[in-house]
Amino acid sequence: MKAPGCLHTNRLLSVGVAVLVALVALSGCRLFQVDPLAILASPAITGPTPLTIRFDVSHSMHPKGRPLAYTLEFGDGSPPETGTDFGIIIHHTYEDGGVYEAVLTVTDDLTRSATDALTITASADGPEEGTEVGMSAPDFTAHTIDGGTFTLSEARGHVLLIDFWGAWCTPCKSSLPHLDDLVTSYAEDGLIAVLVSTDAVEQDSIDYLAQHGYTGFVSVWEPGAKYTPIAEQYGVLSGGPVGIPHTFVLDRQGVIRWRGHPLDLSMETIEALL
Repeated sequence: MKAPGCLHTNRLLSVGVAVLVALVALSGCRLFQVDPLAILASPAITGPTPLTIRFDVSHSMHPKGRPLAYTLEFGDGSPPETGTDFGIIIHHTYEDGGVYEAVLTVTDDLTRSATDALTITASADGPEEGTEVGMSAPDFTAHTIDGGTFTLSEARGHVLLIDFWGAWCTPCKSSLPHLDDLVTSYAEDGLIAVLVSTDAVEQDSIDYLAQHGYTGFVSVWEPGAKYTPIAEQYGVLSGGPVGIPHTFVLDRQGVIRWRGHPLDLSMETIEALL
């Protein structure tokens, strides 16, 4: 004979299982579904009018390999482009000057969707300077830890990764293996990765990178520690609204195409620019 407490526990377990089964049934097993990944790419997103943009949707995918369809809205009032062939390049010409947002929506056969967007600047002057996605990255010149100098604008023509870090910062150090993998994988394709140190002492950066064999980066250091002038220029300050580690990815025209925590930077994002 079972004790009353055991019977009570069994009833609770039975009710719990029944509730879980009901929730899964009502959700159509959505607990086990994943969203598609939308990536809208273009080698250039600014230039004088008429500006023809080569939109590439081929980096979009579904983690489970489900069928996908896309809708690409150009942002200038023209009809959207739709289809299921992700292997093509979609050309679109912006006749009038201005700033437009092109939006890609990718939907799978279960109606789950994802979006990505590009800011298109149809102007001979290019985007305004700033630190948001779609803006021209502020130029700077800094001393490298090997005794040279690095000027951002002189690296135009390459895809640039700029990461703000410090040997004093544990999350920053945890992110470096991921960034090192990206450099190792894509340096030959034109990726340059710049580490902007926020260490109070330059030797701290030198020692940490040498100790861990990080030789693929361009490492720069300027006085100012956590408030180095470059960090202030990019709005990345320790203890501020945007702290470190923080990474910016620039296209070959010097336009910021991605920014965020370095561990959120995917290989697909880099490949789309290369």
